[in-house]
Amino acid sequence: MRYILSLLTVSALAVLLACQVASTANTTVSNSGNKTTQAQNSPPQTADKSHDADHSAEAEAPRITLADAKKDFDGGNVVFVDTRAEVAYKNEHVKGSINMPMEGFEARYKEIPTDKKIIAYCS
Repeated sequence: MRYILSLLTVSALAVLLACQVASTANTTVSNSGNKTTQAQNSPPQTADKSHDADHSAEAEAPRITLADAKKDFDGGNVVFVDTRAEVAYKNEHVKGSINMPMEGFEARYKEIPTDKKIIAYCS
């Protein structure tokens, strides 16, 4: 169990790190101030599991499509972890998600249920 929690922590931290360095090149702001994201020409990429173990955890963090996340949400078999600041979370978030900003993650990661798939997001 301790190994699983450690692995979960490393994976979540990798996702959080990836969120902080993610490019916003495909995000625009409309005249009304609403953010929209342009569709990319290529499908989402998943982690390449063929790398050696000494590669960073960020490179190993799997990514899923929005359609897959929605399917899991509708099925009730997922926990969403919103890694943004509390202000952004209060503005809008996935219904039922847990707000856990990077700054306090190490102190709070045990609050994340382990009986469901965990999806961390930052935008």
